[in-house]
Amino acid sequence: WVLAESEQVAPRCSSEQVLHAYLTGELQQLWNSDKVSSVKFTRKAPPHGQDRYYQQEIELLSQRIIRSHTGPMSYRQTITVDKVGAANYCALVQLDPDGPATLRKPFEMLSVYVGLQQRGQDVHIYAAGLFEVNRRVVPNLLVFDASGIAGDMAGKGTLWLAGYFEGKKSAAR
Repeated sequence: WVLAESEQVAPRCSSEQVLHAYLTGELQQLWNSDKVSSVKFTRKAPPHGQDRYYQQEIELLSQRIIRSHTGPMSYRQTITVDKVGAANYCALVQLDPDGPATLRKPFEMLSVYVGLQQRGQDVHIYAAGLFEVNRRVVPNLLVFDASGIAGDMAGKGTLWLAGYFEGKKSAAR
């Protein structure tokens, strides 16, 4: 099991803009081109009157781990988004256990909370997640635990956002 946390600042934007960027598969693919071959989002409405949510289909490129490769990996996540107050958001990202997936995916279980907090002209992005590493893909060796590789793959969802908005800020100058 791995617990991962991150904190970033996306400059000169709104939390709505950050949320929209996060839910854009093309941007996630572009900013994670070394790991991701495709990302697709679908907005869903459950039959029992619950809030709408998103399904995210992810296809990962083969990754080198120690002296071998993982092969292509794919899985599906669900993302539930709640608005908190006037300008903040909280998203819960979870691995869909019933969704299509390859046997060789980086984790067996994934649950991440992402918070977007508007502070002046900037958005503070907080992410905290827990995931169970798939040991068929990411080995635990006596000398080296490769679970950081799975953490890197889990972090690909949010760790690019600050750089994306920093680039937009620089381009506007």
